[in-house]
Amino acid sequence: MFRLRLFTLAAAALLPFAAHAQSLPPDIAQKGVINVALNADYPPLELHDPKTNAIEGFDIDLAGAAAKILNVKLNWQDGPFEQMIPSLQSGRSDMIMSGIYDIPKRRALFDFVDYLKAGGAFYTTTDNTDLKTLTDLCGKTVSTSEGTNFPTTIKAWSDKTCVAAGKPAVVVITDASLAQELTNLRTGRADAAMQGLETIPTVVQMQGSSKYRPLGEPISSALMGAAFPKSDTQLRNAWQAALLKTVSDGTYETLIKKWKLDYSAYPSMTLNQGPTP
Repeated sequence: MFRLRLFTLAAAALLPFAAHAQSLPPDIAQKGVINVALNADYPPLELHDPKTNAIEGFDIDLAGAAAKILNVKLNWQDGPFEQMIPSLQSGRSDMIMSGIYDIPKRRALFDFVDYLKAGGAFYTTTDNTDLKTLTDLCGKTVSTSEGTNFPTTIKAWSDKTCVAAGKPAVVVITDASLAQELTNLRTGRADAAMQGLETIPTVVQMQGSSKYRPLGEPISSALMGAAFPKSDTQLRNAWQAALLKTVSDGTYETLIKKWKLDYSAYPSMTLNQGPTP
């Protein structure tokens, strides 16, 4: 297992840049607050503590560490996933940091500072013995999150794996929350569901390992990033520099281990490098 403090070459190459990039936009520096859009329904990245209802998670901790470096406070704007992009476009939010994938079609609108490896993976209930391999999903119904790229990812996989082999396509239904997705599985409305490889272990643990199980390997590879308007390169650069600082001081590694995200670690903090998932 590599140590995260040993930067990748890409991260190391950015350090001279980072040293000169930590100045914030004047309006944000003056008010001392960054408005951040999120959907607190994606464990372990962001979720509500069941006892206090406070928002917690890896993104919350990492963003908090970056904000401390930049000497600002964060105003978390919690809402549906599909509302985050309109919120950033309208200027209500300054950035998004909430399990959003850096994919080419989104880069037409935004810039991304990449900080985690991600990808789509299937899971199902433990009592669904009909699903043993990924190809068993052909002709089945899969539930996934509304507003994400997962429906497109599933369709592309289905076209290649099922339809091209003469099998029926996967039927995709979308849900507005993780709770609805789990209900779809429990009630039999869906045979399986898709979430990110970074969240399924936590979902299984939270719900009890006797209820849900991963199904096969992830079918896509992606990078997760903090999103910024293309016009706001100053905030983007300051955030990238702050995240690189969390890598060099060991905070990033500590948080990766705290939230059990070792397979998703991406300490390079690159700009707009996410592939098509």
